[in-house]
Amino acid sequence: MTPTLPIDAIRRALDAGEWDMAASLIAGHEREVREALETPGGSADGLQPDRSAWVALLSQQRLLLEQLKSARSETSDALRRLQDNRRGAQAYLAGAGG
Repeated sequence: MTPTLPIDAIRRALDAGEWDMAASLIAGHEREVREALETPGGSADGLQPDRSAWVALLSQQRLLLEQLKSARSETSDALRRLQDNRRGAQAYLAGAGG
């Protein structure tokens, strides 16, 4: 049996800023995938694995990874803007006080 990616739960956790919960869900999924792959036949039930299910899972994982990369990039850009604004405010205050 191909493990199911808890993508909705992961997205909810990320949207709520619950990074530890999201990481835990991803780690749990990784364990399930490893167990399924280590089982004879590549399936947790010991039957012949369904290749299309594994391909679909890989597609979901790639989509989630792209979303995580995008969120990381947006967060990085926001942090850079905050740092720029802080430097600007400090320069303004230094000029006003001196």
